[in-house]
Amino acid sequence: MSWWEVAPGIVGLALLWVLPGYAVLRLLGFRGLLALGGGAPVTTGLAGVLAVVYDLVGIAWGLPSLLLGLLVVVAVAAALGRGLGTTHHPAGVEVGGERQLRTREKVWLTVSWAVGGGTLAAAMTHGMGRADQPPQAWDAVFHLNALWFIRDTGNASSLGGLAPMYADNVAPFYPAVWHALVAVAPGFPRVTEAANASSLVIGSVVWIAGLVALSRVVFPHRALPTVLVPLLAASYVTFPAIAVSMLAVWPYALSVACLPGTIALVIATLRGVLSWRMHLALALGLVWAVAGVILAHPSGLFSLMLLALPLLTVLLARQLRRHARRGARLGAALVMVLWVVSIVGVLAFLVTFPPVRSIMDYQRGGQDSYLPALGSLLIDHPLIYVYKITSVNLVATLLVWLGVALTVRRRHARWLVVSLLAAVALTLLAAGPADQPLRVLAGFWYTQASRINQLVLVPAIMLAAGAGAWLSRAVARRLQVPVTAVALILAVALVGLSSGLRWTSQTQVMASTYTTYPIAWGTILEPEEIAMIDRAAQTLPDEAVVLGEAVAGSPYLLHRADVQVVFPQLSPIPGSPERTLLEERFDAWEDTPEVCEAVRSLGVTHVYADTLTFEDELNAKWEDTTPGLRNLEPQGPAFELVDRGGSASLWRFTGCDR
Repeated sequence: MSWWEVAPGIVGLALLWVLPGYAVLRLLGFRGLLALGGGAPVTTGLAGVLAVVYDLVGIAWGLPSLLLGLLVVVAVAAALGRGLGTTHHPAGVEVGGERQLRTREKVWLTVSWAVGGGTLAAAMTHGMGRADQPPQAWDAVFHLNALWFIRDTGNASSLGGLAPMYADNVAPFYPAVWHALVAVAPGFPRVTEAANASSLVIGSVVWIAGLVALSRVVFPHRALPTVLVPLLAASYVTFPAIAVSMLAVWPYALSVACLPGTIALVIATLRGVLSWRMHLALALGLVWAVAGVILAHPSGLFSLMLLALPLLTVLLARQLRRHARRGARLGAALVMVLWVVSIVGVLAFLVTFPPVRSIMDYQRGGQDSYLPALGSLLIDHPLIYVYKITSVNLVATLLVWLGVALTVRRRHARWLVVSLLAAVALTLLAAGPADQPLRVLAGFWYTQASRINQLVLVPAIMLAAGAGAWLSRAVARRLQVPVTAVALILAVALVGLSSGLRWTSQTQVMASTYTTYPIAWGTILEPEEIAMIDRAAQTLPDEAVVLGEAVAGSPYLLHRADVQVVFPQLSPIPGSPERTLLEERFDAWEDTPEVCEAVRSLGVTHVYADTLTFEDELNAKWEDTTPGLRNLEPQGPAFELVDRGGSASLWRFTGCDR
């Protein structure tokens, strides 16, 4: 399926993600680009809560029910905005910046967004190939089948809605907001196309809109930083390409994409002295955006703390200083002490909280030196897998350094420098020696450097945008030429010296888990096997239940052909001794009666076999816990060939029939 065929679905998904939240923020008092950048985080928060509520009251999750719930929330926001008098309040203009963008500036921003976001989307689609090309990363298998189950069950709650992924043996908490929105997006025949399209929307719409909004409140008097932001954002491979391809952590990617827009709302809500009604209305919108970041992925809480704590401390200090000047010095001092104690207390609680400890205790190796990771950060080279260096981002890096120097000297938005240094430090801790005691701080993000360094981009892009604007004005004054001309030269240099906004690196990263063979970290499906799996919708009966080694590709039958499988994910299914037995002993079914009992208990009718070995040149993925299903070669009257594709095949299995 071509990308043009799903283009209406991509537009629909973008509107679904942005417009409801935008409407809520606009009615509460936010304006323009600020409301646009915060729209997706607010929609994400609303969808996450609605999904839980619908499950509790027995309402099926679907596009109509989602839209109805969002419509009710928009109506409530309209009533609140009207009641508080903030919907059309003059202060609404101020929260988005000291002045609105002029028409010419809006045109330049539109062009910049079209070039940056369009190039990023084009590179991602080129790397993915077709719109229906399946990703072959470990986590991708889980997320695609989770989407299928939400469509099938009508349950998108993060509190147990994905229990079918665990054979309903457990109903764990799992952040399912990304799944909830993508599963009901209109215009996609299968979840594969919807998931692939979400990568474009997250990167080219949600992420850039949030950064644009943040730039407006960080540089309220200037428009040029905002115009440069889309180009700078598109020049980085670290996000979204790594997150939605190699890592395949769409929920985490959504959380990261919502961060800049949410931080922009924080600044607008707490900066300056507004009426209590205005502060209250803006705070209501901010709460939903914060909920969106955290519900998208729980690590979003730690990401917000890492990036926003310096900002919150500065904003609080400014407000307390105003109160102290009015005579309330003791009260201001007590509030600041309470703030510091609260931060320490929350961190101490989180470090000892069992669910958080389980994340922090995740064991992950590191490198003997910090230098390789530091070098990768400087040129924006992926901190995961071994990719060839086909492009670098030195222009952006130089602008970031210049931005740091200017920010420190001018004392403007110095919290960006603190956030940048904190994110870089944690990235290096995660990538460096495993015996470093402070490395435990990176545990909030599974001690994975390739996750943490995505957070570096938020302050880095802001600093680079501010530096680019300052440099353009300085050169224009020196040469006595228009600032626009110098800014255009800078933009061209950024695009040209980054190999077309990192086109080769962007496509290389995306293709490494979609279309490049061998697939990074092991191939699951060859092209012929994908075709066989798609044919299974016709070649297998409706009541078929397929048993096969998960890492060989059998889980793809569920979301691509609507065929039930014993293993819907690559990880072992907890609490299922029958499945464990089949993983370990199915190849001995003739001599092990318990195997046939498990086959009958699970209703297995067909077997998925794959002869591709780990030593093969295509480098198949490997799983030590499934020796009974590995490299099956069905023989004898108990197996009847149904279809074959590449090294995989489908067989009707009757060996355990009564």
